Amino acid sequence: MISSFFLTGYGEVPMQRRELRAEARIAVKERGQLHSGERWFPCVVLDMSNSGFQMLCARNLDVGQILDFRCELLPQKVLDCKLEVRHVNDDALGAKIVEIDRKGQDLCQQFLQEQYSDKLDRLG
Repeated sequence: MISSFFLTGYGEVPMQRRELRAEARIAVKERGQLHSGERWFPCVVLDMSNSGFQMLCARNLDVGQILDFRCELLPQKVLDCKLEVRHVNDDALGAKIVEIDRKGQDLCQQFLQEQYSDKLDRLG
């Protein structure tokens, strides 16, 4: 990784780098399930965008692992898709959607719009 520096009266100080995301992430708290070929196990989605999720999971998962994901985003509307684990740390894991059908895309979009609208209503 290349570090950026700027000069101050006290010498070189590393600049704080901020990650720029192409899509906004919406904070949520939704229960879901993951499947890795054995059986389904629980997870909790902490935030989501159109392309992925940050979630908690009690299982040890590996970066690059592909999992089935299932979550009831809206009453009686279940999202089914495949995720790739992109990063894992002590607090959570990040997963990218790698396979989803049109119905799932529409459901994610509807859910995110409702969540975003609810958050704006609470602010206003």
